[in-house]
Amino acid sequence: MGAKVSTGGGGGKRNRAEVTADPNVIPFIDVMLVLLIIFMIAAPISSVDIEVDMPTSKIEPSKRPPRPTWISVSQGPGGIETYVMNDLVPIGELGERTYDAVKINSPLIANDDYEIKDQRIYIRADQNLEYRNVVRVMNRLQDKGFTKIGLVAEDRRR
Repeated sequence: MGAKVSTGGGGGKRNRAEVTADPNVIPFIDVMLVLLIIFMIAAPISSVDIEVDMPTSKIEPSKRPPRPTWISVSQGPGGIETYVMNDLVPIGELGERTYDAVKINSPLIANDDYEIKDQRIYIRADQNLEYRNVVRVMNRLQDKGFTKIGLVAEDRRR
């Protein structure tokens, strides 16, 4: 059980038994198993089926967010190279090509000029690129009407 009785092997009191006070967990386990069985039997009985007339939802499901539009800026052998998605684009055509890329990435708003220009454009640039070149790209986008521009940084925590 829980207590341990052993006879001492020496000393002056040979007839005394040593008693250790270990907790007796067997009755506790028995009580817990009985309670578990009681709850397993009582749980299905306590569930009551009541028919409730719930109101219908008037909320329309949310639209799937559009695919992000990326602009990459890097220093190439011939100067600054700008890419819309994965296509190399001259800096003079950057606004128009970005507009076309947003229309392709967001087919649900392809006919709404205001919604297209309201989309966020993400710019990522090389580490050694001068910031004025990034600002030049941002100015080209603002000339076309894109005002929501996000700059992307590399996550170096890994």
